[in-house]
Amino acid sequence: MTEIASDEPEKLTAIIIANIWKELAKRNWTLKMLSDKSDLPYESVKKLVNLKIARPSFMSIWQISNAFGCSLDSLVGREDPSGNILNRVSESTSEIYRILRDMDKLSQHSL
Repeated sequence: MTEIASDEPEKLTAIIIANIWKELAKRNWTLKMLSDKSDLPYESVKKLVNLKIARPSFMSIWQISNAFGCSLDSLVGREDPSGNILNRVSESTSEIYRILRDMDKLSQHSL
């Protein structure tokens, strides 16, 4: 099991909170709206986003991500893995086509 540095949970919490604020702004939601949509007590949401809760529970973060309709990965600042895969496949496909074109040109010159 990988050890976690003592300051990592606080950094992760700060990232989560920043992303919650971004999602709130994007949707023009209030904390009360987030509370209602996530089915979390208003005071808990308020404490969470004001960094009064150092280590929010997984369930709270999960409920918030569901309220936003986003993945947990996006709330913790990780890129969408499916998007990365699609980008890599697209880049690889373009590279394969380039190689095939080059091979075709070489074969035509050798004839």
